[in-house]
Amino acid sequence: MFAVTDERAIEYRAAIDELVRSCSEGQGQIGARRAIAGVWNSNATPSWPDRQYEYNKLLAELDEGQRDVLASMLTGQFESGVHEALVILHEHQIAPFEIGYEGAPFHDFAGRLEGFPWPESLDRSTES
Repeated sequence: MFAVTDERAIEYRAAIDELVRSCSEGQGQIGARRAIAGVWNSNATPSWPDRQYEYNKLLAELDEGQRDVLASMLTGQFESGVHEALVILHEHQIAPFEIGYEGAPFHDFAGRLEGFPWPESLDRSTES
């Protein structure tokens, strides 16, 4: 397998951690923050080309608890999209996603989302 010092393992960890950061702090939180705020796009008008005005109307009808549930759903959907992308990258053996500590990259991603630390090594031959 691969040692932690292996360049691909380092690249792999960095990529997974960046995906986790995107889910918890970055792009993956934009929809959730908008839902919690109760406004999707303050500039949207009825003639807006997409449905953002309708999103605003929907959010305005929801109470705080309902908006919180919706925010959680939006966050979960973003995380599911990242998970599915990792499944596909792994199935197609796209570097560095052909490796994994806990079986496959999507397993490592799920663990890191939950705050689990990285194992010391990718070498499973020393495990009992």
